[in-house]
Amino acid sequence: MQDLADKVWANRAFHETSGRIQMAWLRRELGSGPAGLSLEDASKLMRAASILAASSSQEHRTEAFRAATCTYELFGAEALPLDQALRVVLTRLGNFPSFHTRSEVANAGGDLPLSLATEELVTAEGRTVVLSDQRLHLTNFQHDLWINLVGKRRVALAAPTSAGKSFVLQNYLASIFNDNPTASVVYIVPTRALIAQVSEDLRGSLAAIEGDRPEIVTVPIDPETPLPACALYVMTQERVQLALTAHPDFRADTVVVDEAHSIADGARGVLLQWVVDDLLRRKPALQIMFASPIIENLSVFGRLFGLDDIKEFPSVEPTVSQNFLPVGIGSATKGSITISTCGDGSRSSSEVMTLSLDHTIAGRTEKLVHIAARFGVGQSNIVYANGAAEAEKIALQLADLLSEREPNGERLALADLAKEAVHPNYVLIECVKKGVAFHYSNIPTQLRRAIEQAASDGHIDFLVCTSTLLQGVNLPAKNVFMCAPEKGRMRPLESTDFWNLSGRAGRLRREFQGNIFLIDYDNWKTKPLDGPKGAVVVPAIETSVRHNSDQLLDVIANVETLKRRDEPQLESTFVRLFSDMKSGELEMTLGRVGIDAGTTSYQDLSRALATADAMVTLPAEIVRRTPNVSAHKQQRLFDLLAERVSKGGGIAHSLIPLHPRESGAFQSYADILELCHDHILGLDTSRNLHRFHALLALKWMRGVALPQIIDEQLQRKAKKDIRTVIRETLDLIETQIRFQAVRLFGCYNALLIYALDQAGYIDLASSIPAVPLYLEVGASDKTMISFISLGLSRVSAMKLNDISARKDLDKAAAMKWLSSRSLESLGLSPLLTAEVASILAEGQS
Repeated sequence: MQDLADKVWANRAFHETSGRIQMAWLRRELGSGPAGLSLEDASKLMRAASILAASSSQEHRTEAFRAATCTYELFGAEALPLDQALRVVLTRLGNFPSFHTRSEVANAGGDLPLSLATEELVTAEGRTVVLSDQRLHLTNFQHDLWINLVGKRRVALAAPTSAGKSFVLQNYLASIFNDNPTASVVYIVPTRALIAQVSEDLRGSLAAIEGDRPEIVTVPIDPETPLPACALYVMTQERVQLALTAHPDFRADTVVVDEAHSIADGARGVLLQWVVDDLLRRKPALQIMFASPIIENLSVFGRLFGLDDIKEFPSVEPTVSQNFLPVGIGSATKGSITISTCGDGSRSSSEVMTLSLDHTIAGRTEKLVHIAARFGVGQSNIVYANGAAEAEKIALQLADLLSEREPNGERLALADLAKEAVHPNYVLIECVKKGVAFHYSNIPTQLRRAIEQAASDGHIDFLVCTSTLLQGVNLPAKNVFMCAPEKGRMRPLESTDFWNLSGRAGRLRREFQGNIFLIDYDNWKTKPLDGPKGAVVVPAIETSVRHNSDQLLDVIANVETLKRRDEPQLESTFVRLFSDMKSGELEMTLGRVGIDAGTTSYQDLSRALATADAMVTLPAEIVRRTPNVSAHKQQRLFDLLAERVSKGGGIAHSLIPLHPRESGAFQSYADILELCHDHILGLDTSRNLHRFHALLALKWMRGVALPQIIDEQLQRKAKKDIRTVIRETLDLIETQIRFQAVRLFGCYNALLIYALDQAGYIDLASSIPAVPLYLEVGASDKTMISFISLGLSRVSAMKLNDISARKDLDKAAAMKWLSSRSLESLGLSPLLTAEVASILAEGQS
C-alpha cells in the first residue's frame, strides 16, 4: 500500500485535481460559487485519498484528509456514495470522531461493502477503549496516549488544540478514581481562569464513577483542616505551593502539568518547576504527564526533572484542517480586497476571489470588523485584537453592524450576568445582546466561562479575543480573523503563538476545515507562516542562569544598584538556588540546566551564593515560603520585624494583620503594604499608593461586589472615559490585589510568624489571619469561602453569603445549607441559578 501511495503522490494529475477541488470548495465557502467540476474527478480523487490515508507519510495523510473532505462537501452523496468513501478515508486515518461531523457519514457504516466494513470493524476495535461501560473510538494519537497512560507511563505530549489530548487525560483521571478510591491527583493549570474550566470538565468526566467520587479541591486547605481521603486538586502552581507548605504529608499519586510550556514564563515558570520537583521528592514513583501545544523539544521535561523514563508524544495528525487565507487590500477607500489561499500554510499563494465590501477599511479595526462581518455571518468566529481596549472597540462595531438582531433568552441572561459580575455600564452588556462578545484576562472568571459556553453553544457567534486565548482556553471556531497580531505592546505575535492561535480554526465533530483570514498580510511586520510551528521551550531558571547570568549574580550579591528594583524571575531563581545550596542539591539543579560542576559559570554562582549565605540568616525553609522575593529583601524585612517584636508583646501584637471585618483593618493593611512597597518593591511610599491598594484590598476581602467597587472608581474619576475606568479597575483587582498583594502579604506573614516564633510568641503567631487566601478568592467570611470551595463563583458566593445568617459554615455545612433552600428562594439571575443547580446536582449524586 505504501508503494501505491507513493505512486499516487508522484502523479501530477492527482495534485492538479486535488487543487481544483479544494479551490472550488473554498470559493463556495467564501460565497463566490464553485467552478465546474465532474463527478469523474470526484470519484478519482476520493479513491486516491483512500490510498494516501493508509500511507505512513504524514504529508500524504494530511492531503488525504483535505482532498476527501472537500470532495464530499462539494458533491455530497446523491450521485456517488461519497459518504461511504469519506468514512473509509477517516477510518484509515484513525479519525473516528470526525464520523460525527456529518450525519450522512456517521450513518453510512451499514452501507459499506463487506470488505470495507470488516476493515473498519477491525481498525475501530483496535482503537476502542471502555470507559464506565461506554465504548469510545479514539484517534490513533489518543489511543496510543491512552495505552501508555493506563500502563502507568510518564508522558510528555504536544498536540494541537483539536487533537483531543484533554479528553484523554480527563477520562484517564476518572479511571484512576474508579480503580483507587483513595487516590490523590494534582492537576496544575497556569491561570486561575483555567481552574474553573478544567474543574467543570473534570466534573463531567467523573460523573460516571460508581460509588464515592473524589473531592475536587480548587482552594488551598488550611493547615488545621485534614486533607480529603480521595481528592483531585485543580490549582495553579501558587496554590499547589501553599498546599505543600501547609501540609507536610501532602502527596500525589498522579500529576498533570497542563500548558507545561509555561515553565518558561518568568518567576511563575521557576515556581512551577520547583512545585513539580517537590511533588516528585515527596513521592518519587508518581506518574506525571506534561501536556502542551506543539513544542519541538519534549525532551526538556525529562532533562529538567531528572526523569529518564518519559515517553514523548508529539502529534500533528490531522483531525481538522486549516486554510490560511491572506487578504490583500486593493483600495482601502472602496473596501476592495483580494483573498488568496496558501492551503495549510506551506504552499505558495493562489488567488481565490476579488470583491468590494463597500466600506472604508483604512484602519486595523475597520479591516477586522468589516471583513469578519462579511465572511463570518452564520458561523462561529474568533477575531483577534491587540489588547482589551481594542477588543471592546471591535466588539462594539460588530454589534452595531448587527443592530437589527433581536436578543434571545440566552443572550439576555448573559447580559444580566455581566451587570452582576462587572457593572451595569459594562460595554459587554449591549454587545452580547447582538451575539457579539469579547474575552480578555481581567474579566471575572465566571463571566468569562459563561462567554465561552455561549460561544460554544452558538449564542455568541463573534468572539473578540486577546492573547488570553493562548493560555490553554479550549475554544475553537470555524473562522479566525487576524490583522498584524501582537502579544504585548508593539510586539508582533511570535510564530509559535500564531500557529497555536491558528489551531483554533475548525471544531472537531462540527466541521472538517477551519479558515484563518490573514488581513493585510503583506504589511505585517513579521511573516509567521514562514516561522516554526513548534516552540523550543527554555525553562525560566535556565534563561536566568545561562542567558542573564550577570544580572542574576548582581541579584545574588545584593548589588546596591539593584537593591530597590523588583526582579521576580531573577529573585525566584536566586531563592531556588539558595535553597538548593543549603540542602546540598545545587549541583543537581544546575546540572539539569547545563551548568556543570567545575565550569566557570558554576564556580561564579557557587561563590556568589556562599557570600549571600553569610549575609542571610533566615533558614532556607522560611525563605522558600516566598519563592518570588529575594532572600536579601526578605532578610531586611525580617530584621525590621524582629526588632519591633523584641520591644514587647504590645508592639508585637500590633504587627499582626487584622481580620478584614475588624474596624482597624484598613490602617493595618496600609502599614503592612507601606513596609512591603518600600522593602520589596522599592516604591516611593510618599505617593501613598499603598493606602489606595489597602483600601481596594479591604473591600475585595470583605466580599464587596465588583460593581460597587467600580462605581466608587467611576466617582473618583468622573472625567475619565467609563470604559477605560472599568478596564483599569478590573486590571487593578487582578494584578495589584489578586497577584501583587497576595505576594506581599504572603511574604510578610511568613516572616512575621518566624519572628514571633523566635521570640516565643507562639500564640500570637497562630492568630495571624489567612490574608493571602482572602485576597486570592475575594472573601474572608468562612461561609463565603466555603461556597467558593464548592465550585461557585465569587458572584454567587457573595449573594448566598448575604442570605446566610451564619458566617462560619465549613464546606460540608455550606452544602447542607444550600441543599435546604429552594433555588427560587435564592433570588439569583438565570445563569447564577444554573450554576448553583449544577453544584447541587453534583453534591446529591
